[in-house]
Amino acid sequence: MHFGKVLLYFIFLQTIITSSFAQTREERNVFDNLSRSFEYKTIKLNIYNSNFLVDNEYKGLKVSGYTLPGFRLTPTVSYTPNKKIMIEGGVSILHYWGANKYPCTVYSHLPDWESYQYMNGLHLIPYFRAIWLIDKDMLLSFGNVYNFNSHLLNEVLYNYENTFNSDPELGAQFIMDKKHFYMDLWLNWQSFVFDGDIHQESFTIGCATETRFHFANDKFSITFPLNVIIQHLGGENLDIKHDVQSWLNASVGLKTTYRFNPSASVSLGGETIGYKNLSGNDLFPFDKGWGIYPYISFRYNELEIKTAYFESEDFVSLLGSQHFCNFSSNTEDLLFDRNSQIYAKASYHLKIGNGYNLNLIFQLFRQNELNGYRTGYGSVKRKGFTSFTLGVVFNINPSIKLKTI
Repeated sequence: MHFGKVLLYFIFLQTIITSSFAQTREERNVFDNLSRSFEYKTIKLNIYNSNFLVDNEYKGLKVSGYTLPGFRLTPTVSYTPNKKIMIEGGVSILHYWGANKYPCTVYSHLPDWESYQYMNGLHLIPYFRAIWLIDKDMLLSFGNVYNFNSHLLNEVLYNYENTFNSDPELGAQFIMDKKHFYMDLWLNWQSFVFDGDIHQESFTIGCATETRFHFANDKFSITFPLNVIIQHLGGENLDIKHDVQSWLNASVGLKTTYRFNPSASVSLGGETIGYKNLSGNDLFPFDKGWGIYPYISFRYNELEIKTAYFESEDFVSLLGSQHFCNFSSNTEDLLFDRNSQIYAKASYHLKIGNGYNLNLIFQLFRQNELNGYRTGYGSVKRKGFTSFTLGVVFNINPSIKLKTI
């Protein structure tokens, strides 16, 4: 049976199982915060601001290190014409300390993307979304996409740094958050093509789901995550360098969680992750690949610690860190047979006030010995090495009521 058919069958099975449960909603910050912002006939000033300093001390043997110092500031004005509809518009500003020239291109890690226009001073783009709150646990939006907790994707599939080095996701989104089932389905349209443009149309489709079962008064739970990401390069201007390209990442897994009390819990889980080249073959070096990702995590109040093992073959992560790929991002034509490493992450979330918080982040990548091949050089062997990330993120997100009409 093809991998795609297996995924479709699993999604169908999850939906059938979930529909047999009561639709009682488990309280979550996503819809709690959103519901509070739906004040009838109210105009609000909203500020979404992340100030970040992220230092990536990577060994240059596979991924080059870099530092991200700067801020993203997104002031918006929102209006709620009724209790189900909200319109929000503003501007998103990205600034890196010391930078005064920004490429006007898609801010993502699409390979071989070339920019031919630049913006001085800041990277500035419009920001808009229209939201229909279908129910207290279901919404449909057009425009800029909500991205809560990296769409609940694991670190292999989604790099949290995308918030700081990519444009805000823009397209359409459907979110459903029931007690036993969660779905985040989104479209991120990254590049529009005009006649004569020298780049291709680009978009990403993602679907993240969790089926949840709770036992012993919610002290113990079992979660089945299923995730699919499809990235596409295409358009009608195919007389340019590349033809149509499409790639797939998908994962399925199991997580068990035991809650000692409301402040402390431990989770044990794992995911099997796949990569597939759906069309085209001249950008990524592999046709298909796989990875495994077992992990254990612990949470106490606002402190979270996670330790994981990752092993892969012929694997490409479309939106995740390039540490998890089976090729070198800084040495041309260098491919690795197997990629295995220990991954650890610690984060601390300090709430300063309503809408204000400070986040401390530490990541460690302990890469085991690498064996590979480079065209023109033959076999390559690299000893194990350690890379790490230290980050501080200060979020300022107030919402100020301006007027009730």
